[in-house]
Amino acid sequence: MNLKKSDKIAILRGGISDEQEISKLTADQVGETLAKKYQTKIINVDEDCMKLISDLKRFQPNKIFNCLHGFFGEDGQIQSILNYLKIPYTHSGVLSSSVAMNKIISKLIYESIGIRCPKTIKLGIEKKIKKFPVIIKPICGGSSNGLRKIKNLKEFEACQKTDDFYKLMIEEFIEGRELTVGILDNKISGIMEIIFDNEIYDFNNKYINIATHLINPELPDKIKKKLADYSLRAHKALNCNCLSRLDFKYSEKLDEIFLLEINTQPGLTRNSLLPEMAKNKGVEFLELCEIILNNTICEIT
Repeated sequence: MNLKKSDKIAILRGGISDEQEISKLTADQVGETLAKKYQTKIINVDEDCMKLISDLKRFQPNKIFNCLHGFFGEDGQIQSILNYLKIPYTHSGVLSSSVAMNKIISKLIYESIGIRCPKTIKLGIEKKIKKFPVIIKPICGGSSNGLRKIKNLKEFEACQKTDDFYKLMIEEFIEGRELTVGILDNKISGIMEIIFDNEIYDFNNKYINIATHLINPELPDKIKKKLADYSLRAHKALNCNCLSRLDFKYSEKLDEIFLLEINTQPGLTRNSLLPEMAKNKGVEFLELCEIILNNTICEIT
């Protein structure tokens, strides 16, 4: 559904997840850029779903730019509502969003098509882990909120006592370089290395003490090819629409890459990775937004 200058574009902002502040940054950047050329309206999203539906019906947009992140925003829930309203929206559809958000289910799909991932650690009756460190992270979540490196049994037992422990997954810790691959218009947009001082690439490195972003890092050719192959394979296997960003660990010791996760709604803030990759290829932010809007979908016609 090609974008027209006469199109009315609603931009969803905020949301109800712990990533709502990132959503606001994304929506503000997208809104400010699109308003220079198109008729736009920022629609703030909160827990009042009926108000959201009423706001959308009142504005009657031709397209929706979904800038929500996390719970309700990129897990298939808002996508279901927009399908019901029959309004084309950006990013991926209901099932793709839902599966990508669930790190356990999505990992099963990646592994089934030959993509290597860190091993999931399943606890037996003894509820003990024999080898540390391990990574603990939410099964469903983004922006690396709740990501922790657990170094010993004492730290793990303390984590077990928290109320949300059942919402977490445990993975082997892969020592290596942090890499990310951007996909735009269903093609590789760039490969980037994330360089930071902390032990793990967490929320702090992403949005507070911003890590160094190195585009086109020095890597063996076979690793570059594998990064591109794995990324496109995972993107297609989940039926992602137009854009995604995939995070990897590269173990130089093992000479192997491990897919950590896929993000169907990568951030579009001034510090975000995908816009930086796109700009490196000559795609300015307005054009980036237009590419995304030219790939809107509605799964109910």
